[in-house]
Amino acid sequence: MAIAASKGLGIKMVGIDSSDFVNKTAHLILACLWQVIRLCLAKKISLKDTPELIRLTLEGETLADLLKLSPETILIRWINFHLKEAG
Repeated sequence: MAIAASKGLGIKMVGIDSSDFVNKTAHLILACLWQVIRLCLAKKISLKDTPELIRLTLEGETLADLLKLSPETILIRWINFHLKEAG
């Protein structure tokens, strides 16, 4: 049931079934766990939770354009912004 629910949330369970959890196949369990953590963290990327995101918009870009980007792209912009600020 947990694997079916995970697939419903968008977690990719390719080549993973219940026997991998029963047999404690560490790398496959960690792969599932990483996806759950990533999903939870990506939900926190919003203007409401982090109003500082407005600083990441590029010249000629609107805030709506920024919020359409994937969480990974926003994270890369955040890192690059702070690297640039630090010199």
